Amino acid sequence: MSQNNVYQMVTDRIVAQLEQGLIPWHKPWTGVGLEDGGAVNYVSRKPYSMLNQMLLGREGEYLTFKQIKERGGSIKKGAKAGVVVFFTTTTYTKREEVKEDGSTETVNVVKEHLMPVLKYYNVFHIDDCDGIESKIKVEESTGPKISPIESAEKVLNGYVEREKELQFRNNIPTDRAYYSPTLDLISVPMLSQYEIAEEYYSTTFHEAVHSTMPESRCNRKSEQKLAAFGSEDYSREELVAEIGSAMLCNNVGIDCEKAFKNSVAYIQGWLKKLKDDNRMIVWAASRAEKAARYILGEPAE
Repeated sequence: MSQNNVYQMVTDRIVAQLEQGLIPWHKPWTGVGLEDGGAVNYVSRKPYSMLNQMLLGREGEYLTFKQIKERGGSIKKGAKAGVVVFFTTTTYTKREEVKEDGSTETVNVVKEHLMPVLKYYNVFHIDDCDGIESKIKVEESTGPKISPIESAEKVLNGYVEREKELQFRNNIPTDRAYYSPTLDLISVPMLSQYEIAEEYYSTTFHEAVHSTMPESRCNRKSEQKLAAFGSEDYSREELVAEIGSAMLCNNVGIDCEKAFKNSVAYIQGWLKKLKDDNRMIVWAASRAEKAARYILGEPAE
């Protein structure tokens, strides 16, 4: 496969995630090691880069075909390989012809050009293999590295307890944060996957606001249909969720400059989707406030 094709393959895989509603670069969590729910090389135990985490899209241990065979394992029928990319350098030594007294001589030129070349190789998830025993040990799954924020926990717990049908999952390593209307499920990375506790709550509040869209809660009409990624309805809902998250963070006393800047950039990005319609902020803010009040258990005004 040519280098240009490798770049295109990487691009296509990222675009595919975007089309599924995933925004891979908007992630304040790490997810780059087993302890954080990431993907690692089975042999070296080293986590893959964030780009390769995105390409693999699944946490756990990965092996090459050769590594599987060397360990007496096999690949399950129908299993598909993942792709891991890396840069290497190729050395080019130039030569030139030198003519002396009518003769021709080829000599080495003392000059080297190191050129980065993007390459890839296939890997298989350990769950797609037979005869390979996982090396994951109990000690690899560590507890939270940062402490929860009591005021924010109180809001989240109160909301989930009141909403009997709503499911909340934050105890499984994952590289995704989302709300599923079909399952009525909020799923976010574990607290231990974040470097800053405030960003965990900012992300979780964002998804909690999304969860208020059903008719039984705040009944935002645009969410009654599954809007396509990048559509106007999708963009509006993202604005509502991010503004609502900022409101909830303010309510519980979370003051994180980094999280706030991320929110502003995120909001600006979705406004671009809506062609910088300033009126959309007013529209989204009113619905975000309604959602925040609902999550806090306050009466709507």
